[in-house]
Amino acid sequence: MANILGIIGFGENPAACLLVDGQLHSFCQEERLTRLKNSNGIFPGKSVQWCLENAQLNLQDVDKIAFAWDASLYPKSMFQTYLGQYLKYRGASAKAYRHPSPNADIDNKLYALQTLFTFSPSALKTKIRDGLRSAGLAGEIPDVEFLSHHMCHAYSAYFCSGFDKALVLTVDGSGENKSTQICVAEGDSVREIKSFDIPHSLGWFYAAITAYMGFTPYRDEGKLMGLAALGEARSANNPWVERLRKILKIGPGWYEVDPTYTKFGGHFFHPRFTDGLQKFITEFDPEMPPIAYGEKTSIDGKPASKYLLNRYIDLAWAAQELLEQAVISLVDSAVAETGIRNLCLAGGVAMNCKMNGRLALRENVDALFVQPASSDDGTCIGAAQMVAQSLGDPIKHRLTHTQYGPSYGMDEVRAALRGCKVNFYEVENLEEVVADYLDRGKLVGWHQGAMEFGARALGGRSILANPVDPAIKNKVNNEVKYRESWRPFCPSLPIESAPDYLAPGFDSPFMIVAQDAKEKMQTATPSVVHVDNTVRPQTVHSDVQTRYYETLKRLGELTGHPVSLNTSLNVRSEPIVCSPLDTVRCFFSTGLDVLAMENFIIDKSDL
Repeated sequence: MANILGIIGFGENPAACLLVDGQLHSFCQEERLTRLKNSNGIFPGKSVQWCLENAQLNLQDVDKIAFAWDASLYPKSMFQTYLGQYLKYRGASAKAYRHPSPNADIDNKLYALQTLFTFSPSALKTKIRDGLRSAGLAGEIPDVEFLSHHMCHAYSAYFCSGFDKALVLTVDGSGENKSTQICVAEGDSVREIKSFDIPHSLGWFYAAITAYMGFTPYRDEGKLMGLAALGEARSANNPWVERLRKILKIGPGWYEVDPTYTKFGGHFFHPRFTDGLQKFITEFDPEMPPIAYGEKTSIDGKPASKYLLNRYIDLAWAAQELLEQAVISLVDSAVAETGIRNLCLAGGVAMNCKMNGRLALRENVDALFVQPASSDDGTCIGAAQMVAQSLGDPIKHRLTHTQYGPSYGMDEVRAALRGCKVNFYEVENLEEVVADYLDRGKLVGWHQGAMEFGARALGGRSILANPVDPAIKNKVNNEVKYRESWRPFCPSLPIESAPDYLAPGFDSPFMIVAQDAKEKMQTATPSVVHVDNTVRPQTVHSDVQTRYYETLKRLGELTGHPVSLNTSLNVRSEPIVCSPLDTVRCFFSTGLDVLAMENFIIDKSDL
């Protein structure tokens, strides 16, 4: 039996977790502690430190460190990969259109060469050592094992799913030399049956369109997904679906991305797409140049974000449609080949809840599990599981909630509130008090128990509102979140109420699989229904989140509908809050009316 420290760092979404005797004990994303959104590129030192403190362990108590990137492939094997790509695509790259500016020729060659040594075993071990020391962790450093990135994704999904047998599809931008992997998992084994190497990356394809629209790639893909829904009404006449097939080709069980639009070529406009993509799009529609971040235009005589023009929305819809078609083709082929009808998903692309919802409805898929930490942060779980399994620990761990992060007792919360010199009071019937506030249209900050992991607030650090009020969505946007008005909010509801409001109404505890809103939800709780009549629900179980469940039930007694709008307790471009002080700062810097933190209530009307 062992203590395994799982780590992913120096890239997107650094995080750390601790497995004790094969079971998940602690998990934290670095951004929650640094308060820097995503905290890309750094070592998750604060998260490592907290994981060890939470288990009352020292660094010397850790048996092994599991790192979710296979450094053994660097530099030799990855050099061969890069060289093969260069030789294969150098002709097409040389012929590719380049913007006439000399800056267009600043491409990715130097970056690719740099990664060969940045991710070598010796370089990573040095950076890990330095990161641990900077976090104040002294003593002997445990052995570090480097694991396949995609296999870490696969382990994190399958061994948290509760399935005894499943197909596991991992899709992201890149993990070493792979971008997509299909595995068969059964019992305690996971084996690859198919993979797609870079540069044929669905993540890179989607990131290219995300960047073209003026969003931040590897962060704002969810915005592109939400924007795409605005084009649903014109989908029958969408001009881009067939045209984009030149970039993303799809066949039975395969796809291919033309890298001269994503990687190989000039990058005058953005590192995530080439000048060739700009030419490809503007040759069809000259009024569709790449959008700069924050760029505005005029729509109906009013200033608006440029991406809200129908021509750009149609491009977003087409990119979303082709992504879904490609993944469906992979799943259909794998199910036909193996006969396995349970499906697990992980990887950054699996954060696309619209795609996930479409997969869940496939007749050849009996059950779907999506790792709620599908981005790179979740790979630290899979890495730790791989090492723990190799040491003989049982690692199956059916995930029922995501609250494995920092928690704060009543004394800590009371001290924080007193230190802030704010009026607060303690209640015994918090569920009833909060439900009453929601019924009266108040916006409530909800800080209860341990912090969640993943991108979604799931009843640990949430903003709650009453979705029966059709104006509440704009109120949350304008007074609290300060984000784009067209983006949807999500509902939480008791599991037994799901069939009344959702189609098909299956269990969805992690807010990562879209479902259709039944007419009852569309008419009764319009503030949580997107323009295409879909929702991204969280189903709540009484034995998992008792206090949140009871609050929803009480709200249902008051409004007739046990449904709450639930969004993350933060403001735009900031991480979800973690500590009581984070929560107090968020509360007083926004238009929230009430804060419910453990058993304490702060009501601004009393201040």
